Amino acid sequence: MRKFLLPLAAVSALLAAAPAVAHDELEVAGQVTAVTAKTIQLRTKEGKLVTLEVDGNTRVVLAGKRVTPATVKVGQSVKALGFGDSLADLVAIDVTINPPAAGKK
Repeated sequence: MRKFLLPLAAVSALLAAAPAVAHDELEVAGQVTAVTAKTIQLRTKEGKLVTLEVDGNTRVVLAGKRVTPATVKVGQSVKALGFGDSLADLVAIDVTINPPAAGKK
């Protein structure tokens, strides 16, 4: 029995010490290029396309008020906070729709 418990304890200790897969909060901003019921795609100032997954926990804000994700429209400028491993794998936490620039309503 002892011969069985020692290796089991060693494996358990190694598994407990292994780092968990980390996800980070990443900020991205840009102009909306596409919207579906489950995603918002935007182009950053650098020209990179980023697709944010939208779920029931995503908060969308316009002029300080919470609105539905359906409020996001192509052409709007947004700032978003997402959770994921990289810009290629983001679930939107918060999306703020920026007010239109002066003279661009």
